[in-house]
Amino acid sequence: MAKFKVSGNSVLRLDASAGGTLVNITAYVDTITSWGKSVVPLDMTHFVDTAEKTTGGIEEANEVTLSGAFDDATDGPDKILSTAQGTILSFEYNPAGTAAGARKISAEMYVMHYFVSGEVKGRVNWEVLMKKDGSMTLGTN
Repeated sequence: MAKFKVSGNSVLRLDASAGGTLVNITAYVDTITSWGKSVVPLDMTHFVDTAEKTTGGIEEANEVTLSGAFDDATDGPDKILSTAQGTILSFEYNPAGTAAGARKISAEMYVMHYFVSGEVKGRVNWEVLMKKDGSMTLGTN
C-alpha cells in the first residue's frame, strides 16, 4: 500500500469563478479535512420484521474545510475565495498526484464561509468551509 505526503504529491484545484478554469492552490493549503462519499441510510423496517432493515439512500452533502497561510497572490486562495461566499465552485483533489491512473476526487462545492485570522507574532491564516452540491465523482486521472 502506497503512502503519500499531502505536501509532496497532493494537488488541489478550485475554479476562480463559477464555470471557470481550475486554478492550482496546492502551495497555499496546509490542511484539508477528510471527506468522501457517504449516503443517508433509509429505514426499510416493517411492523412484522424482527430487526431493523436499512437500504442506501441519497448521497450526503458532505462538508470540507481547507486552511493554510494567508497569501493574496494573484493565483492564491484569497483572490478566489474572498468574493465566493454563497457561490458554487468546482473542486478537484488529487491526493496521490496527477499521474495517469491516480485517484481524482471532484465535485461542485457551495462556499459557506471564508475567514482570515491571525495572532500577535503569529502568521495570518485563511480557512474556507465548503459543502458539496450534487454528486461527488471518485475517479482517476
